[in-house]
Amino acid sequence: MEFALSQSRPYNIELPRGTGKTSAVEMAVVWMLATGRRKFCVIVSNNARAAANILKDISIPILEKGTAFAQDFPDICLPFQLCNGSFRRKQTYKGRSTDIEKNAGVIRFPTICFSNGQPIPSSGSVVTVRGITSGIRGLKVGRLRPDCVILDDLQSAEMASNPEQIQKVLDIIKKDIMNLSSRGKLAILMTSTPLLPEDLCERIENDIAWKTTKYPAIIKWPKDIMENPDDGLWARYFKMYDSELADDKTHEESLTYYKENRAKMDEGAVLFAPERFKPEDGHISGLQALLEKQHTIGDVAF
Repeated sequence: MEFALSQSRPYNIELPRGTGKTSAVEMAVVWMLATGRRKFCVIVSNNARAAANILKDISIPILEKGTAFAQDFPDICLPFQLCNGSFRRKQTYKGRSTDIEKNAGVIRFPTICFSNGQPIPSSGSVVTVRGITSGIRGLKVGRLRPDCVILDDLQSAEMASNPEQIQKVLDIIKKDIMNLSSRGKLAILMTSTPLLPEDLCERIENDIAWKTTKYPAIIKWPKDIMENPDDGLWARYFKMYDSELADDKTHEESLTYYKENRAKMDEGAVLFAPERFKPEDGHISGLQALLEKQHTIGDVAF
């Protein structure tokens, strides 16, 4: 994300479901603005409510006292904290207005200068949010125009199966979003999860204007599945698993089998997020959880 937000070529990062795409985006945006690498970031989500939630998440480390971010960037956070929620009040620092702003759609960082009169890196930086079908064209705050756009998880299941909706979103990206910066360098980062063939992700992947990096949930498959897909250890595991389902039993036998053979069953596997499993669901590894999901919903949906 750091690389993508530091260049002008549109960049698409495809990640598995539930792996923290939005949280990573929020951190990337705050870091870029706080360090002065970007001045005006627009975060575009699937709908206005999701976009507003992202801005709310971004505001938490700024408004709460004692956070790591507040300790690292007191010049950003302290002016907001001193307002105690009343951001419409006039606030000055050394006789000049800080011009801070915080509402449901925008956060503007305080305008503050060093003792020599030069603005600090984050001075006056702005982050705002929009739903993909909200008004985006011609967006600006004061004299600032966007120099950074995040397209966060735009694709819904409904959109993925509707070519007309996909084309509508592509048109908004090309005609409105890519023209947000009247001049200068505009960084565009899209985070997405592929859902169906020829969906928004695949259309972006096939567009030579975009660079795409893909991180599948299972980066490398277990050796047992690659070499013995029909009669290996995992095949036997799922025969037990299906039998337990048919007999309305718990999965104790299959789980015991996995525990006893885990070293061989896991051999060669590499996951994007190996820690993502819940013991309360009967899982002792991320690989087990993912393969059970694949077995349940089928290869295409997986």
